[in-house]
This record gives sequence, structure tokens and C-alpha cells, in this order.
Amino acid sequence: MLTARISGAIAGRLLRVDLSRNLVQIEESEEYARRFLGGRAVNSLILLNETRSETRWSDPDNLLIFGAGCLVGTMAPGANRVSVETKSAWNGGKGSANFGGHFGPELKFAGFDQVVISGRAEKPVYLWISDGQAEIRRAESVWGKSTYETEEILRAECHDKRIKVATIGPAGENLVKSACIIGDMSRAAGGSGVGAVMGSKNLKALAVRGHGAIYVADPIRFMDKIDECRRRFASSTRTASWRKGIIRAAFFAESPVWDLAGEMGRNGLLGYWPPEKRQNLVGEERGVPKYQQKTTACFNCPAGCNIHLRIDEGPYAGTQGSGYWIGSATYSQRFDVDDAAASIKFHLTCNQLGVSGDAAAAALSWAFECYEKGLLTKEETGGLELTWGNGEAMNSLLTDLAYRKGLGDLLAEGTKAAAAQLGRGSEALAVHLKEQDTNEAYRIQKGWGLGCSTSTNGPQHLRGAVGTPYHSGPPDLPRATTGYENQPAAVFWQVLAKEIEDMTGLCNMMGTYTGPHVLGPADYTDLVNLGLGLNHTEDSLTHLGQAGFNLEKAFNTLHTPFGRKDDYPPHRFEEVPIEAGPYAGFRCDRAEWDRMLDELYRLHGWDVETGLQTRQGLTALGLDDIAALLEGAGKLQR
Repeated sequence: MLTARISGAIAGRLLRVDLSRNLVQIEESEEYARRFLGGRAVNSLILLNETRSETRWSDPDNLLIFGAGCLVGTMAPGANRVSVETKSAWNGGKGSANFGGHFGPELKFAGFDQVVISGRAEKPVYLWISDGQAEIRRAESVWGKSTYETEEILRAECHDKRIKVATIGPAGENLVKSACIIGDMSRAAGGSGVGAVMGSKNLKALAVRGHGAIYVADPIRFMDKIDECRRRFASSTRTASWRKGIIRAAFFAESPVWDLAGEMGRNGLLGYWPPEKRQNLVGEERGVPKYQQKTTACFNCPAGCNIHLRIDEGPYAGTQGSGYWIGSATYSQRFDVDDAAASIKFHLTCNQLGVSGDAAAAALSWAFECYEKGLLTKEETGGLELTWGNGEAMNSLLTDLAYRKGLGDLLAEGTKAAAAQLGRGSEALAVHLKEQDTNEAYRIQKGWGLGCSTSTNGPQHLRGAVGTPYHSGPPDLPRATTGYENQPAAVFWQVLAKEIEDMTGLCNMMGTYTGPHVLGPADYTDLVNLGLGLNHTEDSLTHLGQAGFNLEKAFNTLHTPFGRKDDYPPHRFEEVPIEAGPYAGFRCDRAEWDRMLDELYRLHGWDVETGLQTRQGLTALGLDDIAALLEGAGKLQR
């Protein structure tokens, strides 16, 4: 259903780039924004309508779409997020990633809401976008370079230190499945192998500079709303600790989030990380704070969680960079490494080489367990001793992964493919879901596991996972627990809230997920209406969020065999209980999971037996055109 004409906030133009034909075209974007505002949902609609089911992720006609949220570039708090959509390098389904920083606002200032990229360049190129124009330029000077080096070189070549860059590293060039896209040298679009797709197109980077302005429909009332939001940020009890850097917030060292992370210790076997090891990473007297230099923020963020670290001594002396936070610490837990310096090195190497830390940690820790069980020899590891707690081996193997060197070449395809090739019983140790490696927890907080299992872009938590202290919602909404009851309602609410956040480009750390817990759907409604000149209610905006999420579901239905059978947690977490700690004995119960899936599917309006969409459900969301696509493919439930 189309809304009223938009009178503010969006740039109003979409950039199409055909790398095969060296062609750049500009279109109006308002029609897309009138239906789905911006960001992820608009990307999803374009991808769904313009991608053939037989297209493979590495084919030239696979699309790679960058979309800034409709409020990005305005004064809305944390409005800086960019969504990246494509056909997933892992499974051919809906590929999706999201990153913050300053790239998105700069894209809007340059005059564009979306960049839709197709084709494959004959030789490496980068895309230069500036003030309503775009040019495909040769990239020999940066091909093979790290993301850090690429940004510095492009700034020099463009004679402008203020350009914003989104780039792949060597991992993307080498088509590593866990490759990501890095903006501002620290903000990662890490899901679905989007970096590998970009590399398959011989596209090294997007460099953007804009001198334009973004206007809002009702500036006085919009700024009154901004002032209200900022007052709430200032009075939040969590804002002060957030500004020190999330790692330094003391409650994280003792909170259930560490239990979730500990569940994945030693490739999912450990199940618990004791307090002393947690303190080694995040304690006030030891660990990461020792190396923390300062805290910075993404564009127009009133809190700021981006810490910059530098190591001046030991084997990693000279290592420095930004972006390390609570999720980064969980990577080293996969290897039972509590050395803060080694953990920082791992994270910053991921940024420099353009690797998703989540997926890489999953693949590498599988190799560590194979080594422990005698399924991999020292000769096969290139001389590395893959023993638990060995931070040096962890970091060395990460570099091998990015460059496809030795064992790294095997791991670059992910654990499912690696285990199939290695054999020797290693298949039972591989932790993946929908063919994609996962660094998520499933056995402790069931809402977290349910959100990851039913995610439309592979097993990642930012599609509905709920877990203390991350989850924030209406007072009457069920909370995340270690039980199964009422968790589908919480997951369903978080799915819709995140979809709205990705449409608008608002950082969910400012809103419904963690941090100061200040903004929510009522605020998003006010900001959208005052910014774009629309007349949404909270219910209609939530309805729109549900429609956007169903675009992703439809894409998977058309492009993959995924259905209900694929919405269960990895087999290991059904079969292997946690062995130690306060959650000893916890595992995922299939019968209880079935009950959660039944309830969640009913909330979405999907067929309970198959997990597929129905005509009635899609029609209720104004998606008759999507229903027609599914019906034409014989995949619409009555």
C-alpha cells in the first residue's frame, strides 16, 4: 500500500551501476521510499523483483545493493546505518548485512539513497560517487591492500581526506565465504558473505563525498523531537558507561551475555566461561581497558561505543584500531583464549583483512577441535599447534583463512564444506545452520536461539534474537528467559522492531536492543512522520515492518529449499548438553522447539506445517504482488 507523497529526509535518487558494461545510470527513488521507506526493505524489494532464481551468488547478474535508511543524514539520533543486500554467498538465499559509521550519511549528502550494482568488471575497479555523479575507476593501486591501506590510498588519490569508504580486504578478493565489507576502517557489514560477492565483481571499494543537504518535512517539530530524545539519552543511567566503551561497562562482565558467549567456548563444548577469564578480557584493572585509548561515535550518535585500542608491548606491539566491543570478545572465547592482546589482535585483523569475526571464529574453532581429537595433524595445519588457549595459533590461522593459505583454503569455504572434504568424522563437530557458520548460542536463552534459527539471512542474532540484557520492549512483552514459554512473542516483536530500524537507518543500539534503551517504535513513528511528511501510526509502521520482513522470507522461498525443517538449531545443540557451570544439562529440546515454531509461524501468518507464506497472510500485509510471485513458482500456501 502506497503512502502519501514524501516531502523530506530522502535524497530522492537511486544509482545503478553495471560493471560489465561500464555503465552508470540514475533513477528517482521516491516510488520505492513511498512503499518501504528505505534501507533494508527497499533493497529487499529490488533484489526480489530483479534476481532470477537460477542466478548463483558469484554470477555477474547477482545484485549487490547498498541502501541508506530514510532518516540517515538527518539529526535523528544514531541515524547512520546502511543495509547491504545480495544473494548470499553461503546458501543462495537472502544475503543481508548492515553497518554504521559515516558512509551512509555521506551517500545521502552525495545525492543517493541506494546504489544497485550488477555485472563484473574485467579488471579491479572502485566506484567514485560525488555530488550527484558517479564514475567507475581503476583500482590496481588498492587491489591486494588491507582495508586500512585502501582507505588511505583512495583519500590521497581523490585529494580529499574527508571521503568515506566502504571496501573489501584480501578476504573478499579471494572469495572467502566469511568476507565482509568494512566502512571507516572499523564498521563491518559482516553477514552473508557480502564481501565475497563484492570481490566476485572485481569491485574493491565505494568512495563517497557529498556536499549536499538533507531537509526534513517539519523541521521545527522534528528538532523538538530530537531535543526530547537527547534529553532522555542524557538522563539514561546507562549512557555514561556506554560512552566509556561497552567493554568497560561493568555489568557486562557479570551479565548473562557472557553466559551466552561462554556457551560457544571451545567450539560449543565448554558451555561456561568462569569469571576470572571474563575479567582477563574486560575487567577494570586488567584486560581491554589497559589498551583503550579513546571512545568515538558513528555519525550523530549521542552515546558512542566505538573504542580505539593500541598495544604497545609484547608480541602484538604496534597493533591499533577501532571497533572492538562485547561481540569481539566472544570470538576468542571460541578458542578459550583469555589473553586480551591476542583477542584485540584477532578483531583488528578481521577489520584489516575484511573478515567477519563471527563466521571466521566458527570455522577456525572447528579446526581446533578437529586437532584436539586427532582429526587434523600438525603437518596439515602448517605446523600450527591448534590447542585451546593458543592465541598465537588463532591469529595465524585467521590470516591463512583470508589469503586461502594451506588449511585456510579449506576453512574459507566454511565448516560444512570443509568437514565434507576432510571427513574422518569431522562432520559431527561442524556448527552451521542453513549452510552458514554460526557463532551464536542456542541452549541457554531460548529466545536467542529461536531468533537465530529462524533468521532470514542465516543464523545471526540481529533478526529477532532476544536475550538479557540486550532486549528492550514494551512492559507487557515477555522477557528473554532460559525457558521456552512466551519466547516466540518476544522474538516476533524484535523482528519487526529491527526491520523498522533498518528501514529508517536508526542504530538499534540506541533503541530496542541494548545500550541506553531510549528509543522505541513510538519514537520511530514520530521521526518518520516529521522527517518524511507521512502520517503513520505506530501500528501502521509496525505493519510495514512485518511486510518488509516477509520480502526476505519470500526471497528464500523462491531461491532456496528452506522451510520448517531448516528452522531448528544446529544438531550439536540438540544432542550435546552443556557439561559444566550453572547451565549444566541445558540443550535444545526438539518437542519444545516445535511448539515455539508453531507459535512464531502463527504470529507471522505463515503455514504452521511447512513454515511457508500464505495468500491470506501476504494479502493482509499489502503484498499481493509477492503472493503472485510465489504462486507462479508453486510455493504459495493457501
